[in-house]
Amino acid sequence: MPDLLTICNRLTNNLSSRKCPVPGGTNRRSWVFQRDQFTGAFTRSSTTGALSGFALAGDELGIKAVGRPKKGNGAGKGTQSDTGSTEVEQTLIQEFTFANQNELDANEAYLKADGKVVFQELNSGQIRVYFKEFGNETATAEEGTGTLLADESQVMKMTLVGKEPKFAEFFEAPVGSGGLSQLEASAAYLDALTKA
Repeated sequence: MPDLLTICNRLTNNLSSRKCPVPGGTNRRSWVFQRDQFTGAFTRSSTTGALSGFALAGDELGIKAVGRPKKGNGAGKGTQSDTGSTEVEQTLIQEFTFANQNELDANEAYLKADGKVVFQELNSGQIRVYFKEFGNETATAEEGTGTLLADESQVMKMTLVGKEPKFAEFFEAPVGSGGLSQLEASAAYLDALTKA
């Protein structure tokens, strides 16, 4: 599959928010890849139509990011032109904590990385895929000291935006016979394709 864009900045580090003793806490997972890492086509569930699998080029791996679950959200706004084509502006807001320079550097590298495709876990236990076709186009970040939080971490709020032909799609990896829930099976599939 030809690359749809050239990636200049590569994802290098996992992100992990610290546990906070306030409602909302942490642990909303996302699995982040870059558009040029994918090879071949995505597969789909014959039952639900959700995306169910994909392959990465060579020894490529994505990263896993664990953020603050009640502080982020995703949205899509679709526009149909008079020619019948549709453009959807997808927006994904994620929030990560950091407590030292290495963790701040990881957040900055995440901000700079081009063409991110994000598999975002929702509070509902589902996973949606943002920026699948082209990767995100822009990203902004706001950093603060966390003075309103009950912990000593600083907070980085990231807003990713990209124009896509469709709204964010669902991801459901095959469950198989291991007794896993849909979310557990999907998370295990994505975990296997990210850096430890």
